[in-house]
Amino acid sequence: MPATDRAGKLVAGGAFFLALGLIGFRIVLALLDRTELSTDEAQYWFWGQTLEFGAYSKPPLIGWILRAATELLGQSVWAVRLPAVLFHAATAGVIFLAARRLAPRPVAELAALLYLVAPAVTLGSAVMTTDTPMLLAAAVALWAQLRAGEARLAGGRDRAAAVILGLALGLGILAKHAMLFWLAGSLAAAVLSPGLRPGRSDAALALAVMLVVVAPHVVWLRQHGFITLHHVEDITAGGGLSLLRPLRFLAEQFLVAGPILFPAMILGLVAGGAPAGVAALALVPLVIVVGQAAKGPALANWAVLYLVPGAILGALWLVRHRALARLALGLGLLVALALPMMKAFGTGVQRPDGRPVLSRYLGHGEIATWALETAREAGAQALVAQDRDLLADLSWFGATGGLAIRAVPPKGLPAHHWEMTAPYDPARDGCAVLLLRAGAALPVAKAPEIARMVAPPGFAGGQELVLYRLPGPGCPAALKSPEP
Repeated sequence: MPATDRAGKLVAGGAFFLALGLIGFRIVLALLDRTELSTDEAQYWFWGQTLEFGAYSKPPLIGWILRAATELLGQSVWAVRLPAVLFHAATAGVIFLAARRLAPRPVAELAALLYLVAPAVTLGSAVMTTDTPMLLAAAVALWAQLRAGEARLAGGRDRAAAVILGLALGLGILAKHAMLFWLAGSLAAAVLSPGLRPGRSDAALALAVMLVVVAPHVVWLRQHGFITLHHVEDITAGGGLSLLRPLRFLAEQFLVAGPILFPAMILGLVAGGAPAGVAALALVPLVIVVGQAAKGPALANWAVLYLVPGAILGALWLVRHRALARLALGLGLLVALALPMMKAFGTGVQRPDGRPVLSRYLGHGEIATWALETAREAGAQALVAQDRDLLADLSWFGATGGLAIRAVPPKGLPAHHWEMTAPYDPARDGCAVLLLRAGAALPVAKAPEIARMVAPPGFAGGQELVLYRLPGPGCPAALKSPEP
């Protein structure tokens, strides 16, 4: 019996029901989630309140998605995070469709399941990140490129596939600029594999659609001095050549993809069985980020795009090794079940140092509520802060309170979105202003303290937070950005 036929019983014929059950579990546990939005999630929601074509550190798509979700479902943690579950579910479905064009059904089912239980996808389904819509765009782009390539091999063209390919590439770039890695891989794939090579007219149509989609974002970047690219330059600044950083980055991929899937993907590359173009789509993001790691910082998720073709490559190898395939799915399912359970029922679990394991997602509401209520009781018109995490929380929890949330005006280039879009302006915001600080030097010449608290266990656990009243008549001159 061929390996692919035997693999049809890998999950007792129930791949669809297993996937559906896991997705349903994630949705239900999201309703029971007792964690709060992280700083990044609250920031992404804040971006969507103005529906611009860009934001300080990322493209705008995630803000638009969260604006739509909270308009439909109300402002809640669940509304912010539900799109993550649905997007990853859709990505797994599109991976199945793409893999089905390359391999028998059992391989496609295994690829979709391997993606769905990958640790990065489990985490990405529990919180909302920019990787989530980008991965869906990449999966759709792969499927559309395969379809366009098949049309060319058949002597025709597929305008619908070309339009979908262009939309996917453009929306992927609007999700995260790392989608440009996929574009580079897509070009390499077209050169290496005839089945991934659209006809000239289809390729031109896809390119035109992509450019139309991204053009407003490019205009926004130009109007704002390419601030997002300056941010990328800052966080990738070189720290000297290093061999350790690339090795550490590659080791981290055993946690991103999973301890079985990542090596299986590499073995799938070596063993063959998939078009060289699919291998290129997986390798290009990895090679680019490994190169970045050699010269500067590199986070574990920066090459996460490889998971889309990597799930297919891994499935092509694992389908011939049933015990390892089941182990990969079993380990992935353990993490996929444990993380939502932890967020719903384990927020009190602590690390050896006494901090909550999920501290990044705890303690935001208590601080923001204290600051907002104190400001209202003091008759303030505006509440000013310098730190991005405090501003994100104040914006989220104070969305309907009528109190202006403002940033300390920057000295030089803005350091985050609030400094760019909402710096304190006394002519607009008045002089009845409180300043919230968290254990840092006071950036005003003189201001009386009106309240103080110690942050509860969570993201700022143990820090002292102080509210100051800015001097009345002198407030326009009193508030200033601190010296670097």
